[in-house]
Amino acid sequence: MLDIGRALTRSFGLLAQHPVGIVWLLVQALLVSIFTLGLMAGPMQVGVYTVLMRYARTGQWDPQALWGNTTGHNIVAGIVFVTSALAAFVVGLPVAVPNALLASLLGYLGLAAINLLWFYTFQIMVDDDQTWPKAIRKGWDLMQQGGLLNHLLLIAILESLVLVSTLSTWLPFQVAMYLLLLGFSTVARAVAYVQLVPTRAFEP
Repeated sequence: MLDIGRALTRSFGLLAQHPVGIVWLLVQALLVSIFTLGLMAGPMQVGVYTVLMRYARTGQWDPQALWGNTTGHNIVAGIVFVTSALAAFVVGLPVAVPNALLASLLGYLGLAAINLLWFYTFQIMVDDDQTWPKAIRKGWDLMQQGGLLNHLLLIAILESLVLVSTLSTWLPFQVAMYLLLLGFSTVARAVAYVQLVPTRAFEP
């Protein structure tokens, strides 16, 4: 069963040891993903979780592991992930749905569904070198083993924390807070996975 308190505490400790390194890791991944129009989003996600899972499991900080994960199924996974995220975003726009409340609700439900589907997908692709459909199925099984309600609560906490960055009106502080909280959220996803799969990869 996933222990949310232990996962969050462990994530904070790991972030506190390498705050600049973790933020810079995410900045690099985001920039590459944006400049390639999402084509390299999958390899970058796999690279980020390669670094963070190794860090969570062994304490070894190896940011160079971000690179060298460009495979066909990683690229396809990234394209599917970006497309689904954009679809959820568009659905949540008032232009798409005239009723603002309904639009917000649909957007939130869409993002929640994507979070559930992809919560462990890239981590499993790191561990097991799986295609994204198989990784999604294994991730869903893992969430059920760890407690679906626990995962829903963890997702809600992490998404709420990232939204905290929007409360500031000073843009530089807002950007810095967003990256730091996004870093914490990403570390927490790696830590939650490692808590459930501490030393082994899935069997093929």
